[in-house]
Amino acid sequence: MSNLVPVISQKDLDNISLSQTGSGISLKAFHMAWNTDVSVKLLSNQTAGERDFRALLQEAANMQRLQCNHLLPLLGICQFQGFLGVATTWMHNGSLSLLIHDHELYPDLPVPLSIRILSDVATGLSYLHSLEPPILHHSLKPSNVLLDLEYRAKISDFGQPTWRKQQLRAALHNCNNSSCWDLLCLSPEILQRGQFSQEGDVYSFGMMCWELLSRQKPLTGKKTLLRAITAICNGLRPGIEAAFIPNVPHRNRLVQLMLLCWHQEPHFRPSAAECVAFLKDILGTFPKEMISDGIYNLIHAKECAINAAKGPVSHLLETGTRNLEIICPQNNNVPNKEIVLKPQSLSRETGNPGNKLNQTLLVSNTPRDAALGRDPSTGASNGSSSPSIVLPPHSKTSNNKTRPFGNESKGHQPPFPQTVGEPAYPKNCPNSCPNSTLIGPACKEKNCSILTLERETILSSMTDGRLNHLLDVLRAKQLLPRADYEMITSYPTLTVRTRALIDTCLSLGEQAAETVVTVLSSSKGSLLLRRLQTNPVN
Repeated sequence: MSNLVPVISQKDLDNISLSQTGSGISLKAFHMAWNTDVSVKLLSNQTAGERDFRALLQEAANMQRLQCNHLLPLLGICQFQGFLGVATTWMHNGSLSLLIHDHELYPDLPVPLSIRILSDVATGLSYLHSLEPPILHHSLKPSNVLLDLEYRAKISDFGQPTWRKQQLRAALHNCNNSSCWDLLCLSPEILQRGQFSQEGDVYSFGMMCWELLSRQKPLTGKKTLLRAITAICNGLRPGIEAAFIPNVPHRNRLVQLMLLCWHQEPHFRPSAAECVAFLKDILGTFPKEMISDGIYNLIHAKECAINAAKGPVSHLLETGTRNLEIICPQNNNVPNKEIVLKPQSLSRETGNPGNKLNQTLLVSNTPRDAALGRDPSTGASNGSSSPSIVLPPHSKTSNNKTRPFGNESKGHQPPFPQTVGEPAYPKNCPNSCPNSTLIGPACKEKNCSILTLERETILSSMTDGRLNHLLDVLRAKQLLPRADYEMITSYPTLTVRTRALIDTCLSLGEQAAETVVTVLSSSKGSLLLRRLQTNPVN
């Protein structure tokens, strides 16, 4: 069966970013034949035997057969220079861990969106448990949940029992390693007896619920990992007081769900399917517009944070695959391509004091990768890297460690990637940008001013036909990047799509704004035209 899994070689990949994370080594790369970005999680080291390779290949083949919208699809196996990895779809919005703990990028999380994410995760977990035989995740945690362009959640790193059990054994033998703090997501029966079960996955889901709603890491008051694990086995759980779980809608019901999920006795825990029904019932109390508006505001807050922390100009460095010497020191001596190497500043870990910085080699051509001093591989499909610094060529890695449940996503990249040379969003977004009109150099021209001043007129007079026509014209003139087009059309309501179009055109500049104004003014009986004739903009 394993021969049905596509095998990816090193020569198939370009623009590789390498990162040592708390749960393994990860790569972001561009697959040239498939013309898409992929994430490769390296599962083995050079001492792995043939038996380990066969087991992992078999597990990967089983994963590839699974069909669920809330599971990260497997694309193939990557094997080169003694390493074996699992290639998956690249997820542009990173991991749930980044969304939870990066308060700089995400100052506020809309509660309806948080509930939808939990519902997505529970749905994916329920699907795994419904199979015959059931598939266990073994390590469900925020860094193993990835977010797509619409902030829909997909579970990653599932269906790999051989790898997970090896990883758990290594973690239990190195409890002083700060990267092993992700053991706190595991149930007492796993920590004590290594007994994996569906109930153990549900326990981990309950811990994830607490972490998302509190936006904190569990049991941070414990000085050592051993003390924290001992406390968990003795029945200690994270606090559910107002200091941890704020007064959000349906708070009591959500707290009840968490208490049941992490119950000390496994048979008292609900099934994943019961969690799905519970969360969908809560989610149904929120209007769909509330979720789409929340996502829209989230994106704007994120863009403002990125543009407020733009890095220095990129520098070209003649380099090649020898830059992979961090893990692959063999015969990579001939440079073969020019790659943009982004200088970055140090980021702060959101975990406990004393956490060391992870080291990451950045190889990227994306102009906004350096924002916030982070890796261009935001939201890698493994989604679990700590803040990083740039390694110059031939730098030696250190045994740096990361604390789990922190900023484990590999840095940050905007949710809708731009091509080289594409205009960025304005740098001087106001602090209240989620509710404000974008301003900046691109917005100072006449047509940008019209879009800004006549926003409400455009919103009130927009129809689906006009909006679709506008999008077609902008795409035909090559003024609207495909990623922005997909972002705009992904929103469920006309009002939110129109808002997104206006703000996107303001960020793209005068030519895009002029196209919008011209098309809308030429419509028969145009309310915008009458407004402009009454109140011309100089």
